[in-house]
Amino acid sequence: MGTQYWTADEDRLLGTMSDRDVAKRLGRARGTIIKRRRKLCLAPFRPYGRPWSRAEEELLGTMPDRKLARRLKRSVQSVAARRRARHIPIFHSKKHRWTPADDKLLSERPDAQVAMLLGTSRLAAKHRRLQLGIWRPGREYVRLNPWQPEEEALLGTASDRELARRLGRGISSVRQRRIQLGRQSPCCHWTPEADALLGKMPDQAVAQRLGFTVRAVAIRRQRLGIPAGG
Repeated sequence: MGTQYWTADEDRLLGTMSDRDVAKRLGRARGTIIKRRRKLCLAPFRPYGRPWSRAEEELLGTMPDRKLARRLKRSVQSVAARRRARHIPIFHSKKHRWTPADDKLLSERPDAQVAMLLGTSRLAAKHRRLQLGIWRPGREYVRLNPWQPEEEALLGTASDRELARRLGRGISSVRQRRIQLGRQSPCCHWTPEADALLGKMPDQAVAQRLGFTVRAVAIRRQRLGIPAGG
């Protein structure tokens, strides 16, 4: 029998369940599965043994446990147990749809007040604020370099990272001002250098580094079949 080559779909299964289950599902020998997983530097599946990162815990309760389990490559039981241990309520199907005006509130009021005004949970407000890279109200420093009208006119016309470089400001500063003005971020333009960062650190860290949203980073990573970084 000739060499049985691996497909991208088969490689994506490695490490998401036990080697024995992968072998049964793909019709390959368990030893072959282990050899391939090690060649790709993938850790064996341990639903209860892998430590939780801060970025992963921020996602608890923001979507159904089953969906999050698939995203994080953990078991549903592991996700549910961690959520309960953190006293986080189960995801509610009636998810709040955030508008630019709602996002602006996140930079002006505490999470609890935003949640009360919008009829959502404090955890949902906190997750949205962190996702957008907005500082908690009261923690901002006094800006010695006020925004000029010509600078504000550029917001939303290029990526936050590009504008931060052109204006000599921090990415978080550019992102926060854009959100305060209710401007939408332009489409993300991915480069090979940006793609190389995916999976090597949490999505939130990649988003902050590139000036993209966490959602844009997660979608790009999943589209390329790259597992989440820890």
